[in-house]
Amino acid sequence: MTAPAHGSALYRTIHDQPRVLRDVLARCAPGARDAAQLLRPSARIFLSGTGTSFHAALVGQQLLRSAGRDAWAISHQAFALYPPRLTAADALLTISHRGAKRYGVRSVERARAIGMPIVGLTGRDSRMDGPAVVIPTAPQEVSSTHTASYTGSLAALAMVAAELGGGSTDAGAELARALPQLPAQVDGLLAREAEVAPVAEHLARGGRVVYAGAGPNAATATEGALKVKESSYLVAEGFELEMLLHGGLQALQPGDLAVLVAPQGPALDRFADLLRALGLLGARPWLVGDRGALDAVRAGAGSAAGSTAFELPRVPEPLSPVLAVVPLQLLACFTAERRGTDPDSFREDDPVFERISASYEL
Repeated sequence: MTAPAHGSALYRTIHDQPRVLRDVLARCAPGARDAAQLLRPSARIFLSGTGTSFHAALVGQQLLRSAGRDAWAISHQAFALYPPRLTAADALLTISHRGAKRYGVRSVERARAIGMPIVGLTGRDSRMDGPAVVIPTAPQEVSSTHTASYTGSLAALAMVAAELGGGSTDAGAELARALPQLPAQVDGLLAREAEVAPVAEHLARGGRVVYAGAGPNAATATEGALKVKESSYLVAEGFELEMLLHGGLQALQPGDLAVLVAPQGPALDRFADLLRALGLLGARPWLVGDRGALDAVRAGAGSAAGSTAFELPRVPEPLSPVLAVVPLQLLACFTAERRGTDPDSFREDDPVFERISASYEL
């Protein structure tokens, strides 16, 4: 059950992300152009996924909206079983690591039956079938705690958004300028992994953590919580920022870890309110954001709120989840190491969970 320090496939894959991003940016450009051409006439674009792929869909929703499109994230199961009113004027962008899970397949079948254009975003060597355009992103991962497939999907979604925005929106041009810098920026974040270690020590001892994010980083919060669950077997919860202020705080105790994913954006005043409340509670806040955002949140919170922080480079807010998730991935990995859990196994090294996994089909 115990994984040796830094010996996990998860750790290696986290550190492989700059290479994966460089590959996606170079190799997937034609697919992004073909996807944008297919999606451009559509009235609405639905982005579907499950788990980490749904979190990518939520970020993709914001990326496509920033490029001026009417985009909506929805889970594979909801699209397959409880869809909104759909027509052939809509389009589906389906996201899946392997392309063969039950509700991802059924989502594609539903869209095809309606006559919707379909774009697929999936891992390399995937079994995905049905979309007119398929963009293969990251290699299939060894670890069940997926990381590079997520950041690779976000980069590809940003490429599609930049193509859709083109020269017609400032956001599209801004994304196109920012994308080539991502691999080097992730390299820089990974070089600072030692900054995450004390936070992982605290979480491994305390065992309780909440995450909060706004806009595209509401998905970063839920993705960060999922990585801790998958790797460290702790109960963790990710909140859209305002939801945490509306009842989530009441479950926290002094000393609990609270991760605030707060890059530059319109919600910084509410992050200041949250940081102040956490200070009054005696929780341990960890801020993740660019320098200007961190300064603004701390200034707004006042002297009642102490915190540590992990600083990010500043990028357009819709693109910030690519960077913001990296320290959260490291936190999950390092917490698993300190707890002695295997972050790669999906807990199937435990006989109970081996039987659980065998009891149903994904």
